[in-house]
Amino acid sequence: MHLPTSAFLCFVLGASCAVAEALPPSAYFASMSEYVHLQEIDREAGKGVRDHLIPLGAIEKVRGVWAPRDRERLTGSLESVTWRVLDGYTSEEMVQELDDRLADNDGANLQFRCEARACGSSVQWANKIFGERLLYGTESSQRYRVYALEHDGASYRVLIYGSARSSDRQYLHAEALKITP
Repeated sequence: MHLPTSAFLCFVLGASCAVAEALPPSAYFASMSEYVHLQEIDREAGKGVRDHLIPLGAIEKVRGVWAPRDRERLTGSLESVTWRVLDGYTSEEMVQELDDRLADNDGANLQFRCEARACGSSVQWANKIFGERLLYGTESSQRYRVYALEHDGASYRVLIYGSARSSDRQYLHAEALKITP
């Protein structure tokens, strides 16, 4: 019997995987932190940011400057979480799990996605975009998603990034920006 990835992970990880309802991003992050195969490394919540960069395209070098091909800048309150993926699971599987949960939410709309080399330079994602050097991995292992999410009258941007340095050093990073009107 072949199970979809999310069903397989729910079964193996023992996670609660009911059909996703409209939830705030913090609820998605909390559910991911419950997985025994994810070790939370860093969490920051409620940080006020101004003109926060939301990449909506691959990172590329233009006239000597690394920047996303397309982007938006928003102001609000930022929550971020970084996990290390353990026990032989992959960052790709964890990105897919969080991606599937958000895709099931009627209030979430995918704005941009990229895979592997189509995302651009992994070192630039890690250092320049997320400020987390441990996220630096191989270009072929990186995954990135941006969702626009509406919940209880509030607008969010949810960013998901996964990368792998090696089979035992894989990471999942997620950010949620609650946009200030």
